[in-house]
Amino acid sequence: MNRVTRATILALIGINVLLIAIVLVLLASQPQQAETQPSQPDTLFAAAAQAASPGRDPSRESIIVEAARKVSPAVVSIGILEKGYVREFNPFFDDFFSPFVIHPYTRKRPFLGSGVIINSNGYILTNYHVVEGAHEILVTLVDGRELKGRILDADGIVDIALIKVEGSDFPSAKMGDSDRLIIGEWVMAIGNPFGNVLEDPHPTVTVGVVSALRRSFKPSPGSSHIYQDMIQTDAAINPGNSGGPLVNVLGEVVGINTFIVSRTGASHGIGFATPINKARAVAKEIMTYGKVRPLWLDFECINLSPYLAKTLEAPSTEGALIQSMKKGGPAEKAGLRVGDIIIQANEKKIRTRNDLITYIVTMHVGAKIALKYLRRGKTYQTTYVLQEFK
Repeated sequence: MNRVTRATILALIGINVLLIAIVLVLLASQPQQAETQPSQPDTLFAAAAQAASPGRDPSRESIIVEAARKVSPAVVSIGILEKGYVREFNPFFDDFFSPFVIHPYTRKRPFLGSGVIINSNGYILTNYHVVEGAHEILVTLVDGRELKGRILDADGIVDIALIKVEGSDFPSAKMGDSDRLIIGEWVMAIGNPFGNVLEDPHPTVTVGVVSALRRSFKPSPGSSHIYQDMIQTDAAINPGNSGGPLVNVLGEVVGINTFIVSRTGASHGIGFATPINKARAVAKEIMTYGKVRPLWLDFECINLSPYLAKTLEAPSTEGALIQSMKKGGPAEKAGLRVGDIIIQANEKKIRTRNDLITYIVTMHVGAKIALKYLRRGKTYQTTYVLQEFK
């Protein structure tokens, strides 16, 4: 019995020793395993770093992200070189000479606005007010290159300019169709509102919806710009965004960001963009003919007085009354006569002479305008085709 007990105890001791040896071996091998495999915190950090890298986490890439990625390389910052003269007082000159000395100066003002490259040969659309009066234009690409640009021509009335930079293989944005926009659809305003502060050519993206379509404004006193059929959006448009693209979720440019309505100068979600179809018409006109051809408006209109409305059997004083016409012009060819009262141009209701004139001057040579007019109390329709003034 004692022998059995002694043998059992020795066997148990042997097993324990073996188990301890196994544990020691495992503990000894643990640091080597740690050198080849990251610990749990390191694994989490690596995953977070991967997710933070653009394009590394497909689950976070929405249609908005993809659309912004498509267009951003084609967005540029636009600045100017200003040249002028400054008068400096010089006490050493006596009264016989002018006490002021006039010095010429040159001032560089980069990142005043934005633009978008519309084809790979370096044609850029922007607002005319961004480059108006510039002695020299500076175009900064997203990669930091600064190129000299030149204005090929501009339509100052609709506030669109076409700029050219020398070179080829530029990234360009795809053009959309602004006539197919839907109120409520998502859009992005892309541009460079922080250029002068950060001196960074990379554009920013703000997101909103199309708030309204065909917004028209009366010409501001002293301004040569007329804004008709504008796109309204609540995507933030700030100083420096002017001239940049308004983009839909397909990555197509549907407008050129133009101005905001604000009492403070900050964005209040009431921004306006020129429809891309109108901006493209300006670009096509310049690229084809080298300039914006002047329009021939071959008739003159006046407002209706109550007496004239009654005499011409008009139901109200609304409309533009044709007072005179040029013989053989497009108005005569369209079948219009002196005494006709134009009450609608395309989809725009005409209440006064100014309504008609401001609408027509925003069009271009070759444009067709569907006119609705009154003649002796009856309503007629015709198509007026704009011709070049020669």
